[in-house]
Amino acid sequence: MTGAQILLDEHVGRIFERLLRERGYDVIQAKDQFGEHTSDAELVKWCGNSGTVLVSNNAKDFEPLHTEYDHAGILLYYDQNLPDTDPEGLARTVDEVFSQYGTDEIENHLVDLGEWYEWLQE
Repeated sequence: MTGAQILLDEHVGRIFERLLRERGYDVIQAKDQFGEHTSDAELVKWCGNSGTVLVSNNAKDFEPLHTEYDHAGILLYYDQNLPDTDPEGLARTVDEVFSQYGTDEIENHLVDLGEWYEWLQE
């Protein structure tokens, strides 16, 4: 476990947040930190400045932003229901990404949590 700091985008649920905290991550909800409707670019910039990894399901906005700004890593999942249908499995997936790569290796990278999730389910 890395103890990495993670920022959860607005639509990521509280159950998933709790599971990440239980695993030792320092978790911040974007809506708690910045209020609702903060621009995605502002979130990426803040994550880059603070060394915080961003977790979101908003691929259409964050895929292009990830090349425009330096950041600590963006973890995306494309199945918007995953944090609700299998929050434990998604949390294990985040653990595995950090276990395999650590925080330094995902810096400025976009990680598809869905691919990792499916790989871990095999």
